[in-house]
Amino acid sequence: MDNLNIELCPETGICSIMKKDGTKVDLMPDEVKELRVASVNPDSARQVLTQVDSSFAESLTPDELKQLAARLK
Repeated sequence: MDNLNIELCPETGICSIMKKDGTKVDLMPDEVKELRVASVNPDSARQVLTQVDSSFAESLTPDELKQLAARLK
């Protein structure tokens, strides 16, 4: 079962990531590109997300980071 709701707009390239508890982060297209490159390593992906929202990034579990990496491939 997915722990994150990940919505990627094909027109704008903006990505919204929402956890089950309602916390959310929105990524601009350039941040999505950075995250795609970094998603091969969970620590790198967390680092990219930390630049956008550090508390959100720290709240992600390893399983959620894996789900995010799989969705953005």
